[in-house]
Amino acid sequence: MYQVVLTEKAVKSLQAIPKADVKKIFQKLEMIAKNPYAELPFVKRLKNSQNFRFRFGVYRGVYNINDDIVTITVIDVAHRKDIYRG
Repeated sequence: MYQVVLTEKAVKSLQAIPKADVKKIFQKLEMIAKNPYAELPFVKRLKNSQNFRFRFGVYRGVYNINDDIVTITVIDVAHRKDIYRG
């Protein structure tokens, strides 16, 4: 199982999301951590990037996988209208 690591930006973003939704987001991350390359219906690879995105309701998360140190780094989690803005 991969370890899930959150960036400071992701932690700050999660603090702004309702706690019930955060709990469900972590359930999704746990599913990803068990097998990050499984074809899950809520996960897609971003075009022209090494990053992936996961979907939960109106929220999206962006993460990358580091096989060398067996971690999944969550870069950010935000509302779908804001997640892909620089």
